[in-house]
Parts: sequence; structure tokens; C-alpha cells
Amino acid sequence: MTARSTTARLRESARAAWQIVRGVMGETAYERYLEHHRAHHPDEPPLGEREFWRRHIDRGDTNPGSRCC
Repeated sequence: MTARSTTARLRESARAAWQIVRGVMGETAYERYLEHHRAHHPDEPPLGEREFWRRHIDRGDTNPGSRCC
């Protein structure tokens, strides 16, 4: 195994780990919303990112569900 392939594999692993962290923290919510919107509502414009997050946060505050705080 060469140093270059080791470095490439480490980068790939770090990228994958970062995506997992983003998912756990909820940072991928807007990306998932856009995917859903394209698949199910192609004729309607999606919310802008700012408006999406505003509604997302408001929904979480109104219906906290099982979060810890």
C-alpha cells in the first residue's frame, strides 16, 4: 500500500464520518427536504434555506417530542 492510497482512504473515511456527524446533528435536514421536494412536489418551488430552517426550528419548539432539553 502506498502513502498516496493510504492518504486517499483516510480522506474518504474522514468525509464519511463527517457526513454521519452532520446527519446526527441535523445539518442534512435541508438537503433531505430538497430531495423529498424534488421527488414529490416537482411543480412547486421549494422553500429557501433560510425559510426552511425558520420553520424547522419553530416546529421543533412547538412540538419538542422526545428531545432531552
